[in-house]
Amino acid sequence: MDKIAIIGMGVVGASLGQALKNIRLKKTEVVAYTPDKTISNSLKKLAAFDSVEQNFRTAVSGAQLVVIDASLEDTRNYLQTIGEHLPNGSVVTDLGMSKKLCAAWASEYLPINVHYIAGRPILKNPPSLIENATGDIFKNAHYCIATTGKPNDNSVQILTGLTEAIGSKPYYIDVDEHDSYAAAMEQLPVILSASFVNATTGSDAWNEMNKTAGYTFSEQSSLVDQDPVDLETQSLTLSTPLVHWIDQTIMALHKIRTELESESDELLESFINAWEQRARWETNSINTESNAVEMPTAGMSMTSALLGDKLAQRLNRLGDENKRNSWQYPRDR
Repeated sequence: MDKIAIIGMGVVGASLGQALKNIRLKKTEVVAYTPDKTISNSLKKLAAFDSVEQNFRTAVSGAQLVVIDASLEDTRNYLQTIGEHLPNGSVVTDLGMSKKLCAAWASEYLPINVHYIAGRPILKNPPSLIENATGDIFKNAHYCIATTGKPNDNSVQILTGLTEAIGSKPYYIDVDEHDSYAAAMEQLPVILSASFVNATTGSDAWNEMNKTAGYTFSEQSSLVDQDPVDLETQSLTLSTPLVHWIDQTIMALHKIRTELESESDELLESFINAWEQRARWETNSINTESNAVEMPTAGMSMTSALLGDKLAQRLNRLGDENKRNSWQYPRDR
């Protein structure tokens, strides 16, 4: 019988266990490991695993695939100790953000007969509690399979098989690319949240201003409602790409600042662009667009006369009008 072990255990790992249960794998045992008794009890109630272990060696021994769902520090500890318990040809993967660092640790700590392949599902609405774990969150989600150097073909094949089995779409990516994108999509919002909270609460007016802090403040500040040590560790492991994306954000903020100061009409364009880009993401309407200069059509010339060149080009180059309706800002508002 084959064996899959999911160790550490957060809501994504628990949901992965539920997804594997739903596809009814034949002759495959799915085991969970957590040192936390409370989480262990929650997992048992979830009934997503064939067994829930609090003994690390029992959980991973003989596993052909191990999925690590843990903090960065715990991931390192698992990589240091797991190799001696695994059979030849086993594959180890993880669900964290810092792929380049984890790949380096795996290269240092894992024996040559155990293969590491970085992976991370991109989930739009993961549950907040293990009790609410569900395998449905993986359906149609992109699942990053991040490679470095010359990965073992078998490890890529195994993780690809897992990805497709749970209903996700494999997204093959280099570890450097992955970490840059993760810095922008995952960690930059945390940095912005911390900056927002520090800027507002550091004001001399905060003692009075806090009385006007409601839903928006709660939402914007919620990303820093995590262990500060974990936030620092994760930020430092992505420091190089994160600095780049902070610089890009500073330029974007400065652009809006300039538009505000000058009361420029471009301010509306900044908000419309942000509205449309988010709507395109929400409706899966993002496509590859050419940056080449296009000769204007008759239709573009007429639109340009009414709305201006930039908006006309945007409206005319982005495909079928019916599809655009799902994300295009309605100009007649």
